[in-house]
Amino acid sequence: MDDEQRHGVWRSGLWAAAAAAAMLGWVAWGNLKEDAQAGPFSSLHGAKTDAEREMAGRLLAEGYQVLRSDAFSDAMAGLSERYPAVYARDSAQAVNPRAIADIVALRTSGARYAPAQAALVDGGGPHLGMAGEAGYTSGRHADVIITREVLAQFASPDVVRRSCAINVAAHEYAHTISLTPVGLTNAFTDTNERQRVIPNRRDGASPVASYLIGSTAQCVWLVAQGRIGREAIPRCIEVFGVQSFNWNRCGAFAGGGEVAARPGLPPPSPGL
Repeated sequence: MDDEQRHGVWRSGLWAAAAAAAMLGWVAWGNLKEDAQAGPFSSLHGAKTDAEREMAGRLLAEGYQVLRSDAFSDAMAGLSERYPAVYARDSAQAVNPRAIADIVALRTSGARYAPAQAALVDGGGPHLGMAGEAGYTSGRHADVIITREVLAQFASPDVVRRSCAINVAAHEYAHTISLTPVGLTNAFTDTNERQRVIPNRRDGASPVASYLIGSTAQCVWLVAQGRIGREAIPRCIEVFGVQSFNWNRCGAFAGGGEVAARPGLPPPSPGL
């Protein structure tokens, strides 16, 4: 490049665009590196006692760790024939579970868990938890909220009831996964406080990824607790739902026995 060409590049502003792109790349790389080391949450608010704080932290940590495990990834990928087309978000309405496993495991380029500020709150509605972009960081961080109703489930002596709390935690963490290192481009969406059904959903009978993720995490956790065998994961997932969460079934297995569909279970929740 001769002097005239260099001057032309300078005058055109291309140098500024190149510098901005380099800066964005540097920020993105830094975000990915930092977020990979962030752990299940950066802070935890709302606990009334030290014991409550410890239990909430343990629930969130276990829900997060299940998602990051090879056992979860293998189980999710193994559902590809059973559920070949899963709703992930508005722009990805027929995703294969193997691709979901890759996103959750951060094998998809640019994917990250947005560092979560967690909070424990009283119930007061149909929501068991909520998660999404933190309002003060423009996509850099996420908020995760869990109700005390869920925490009480995690304190139960019944391991299946406890697993339902893991379902909620894993489901909410799924909403903190971003497909981009800058900003929060949600990998998995469903409903919010203003929308009780998923808008623009083309196949109302398809599984919803966030709920499939929650139920898969729940059942993988039950395998780790020795409550079910690995081969029982698909039957367990069917019990707790892939289009919404069948919370009312959590107490139906306290007497032991297979965690699988059977007569007399509470009816499934309506799909979203």
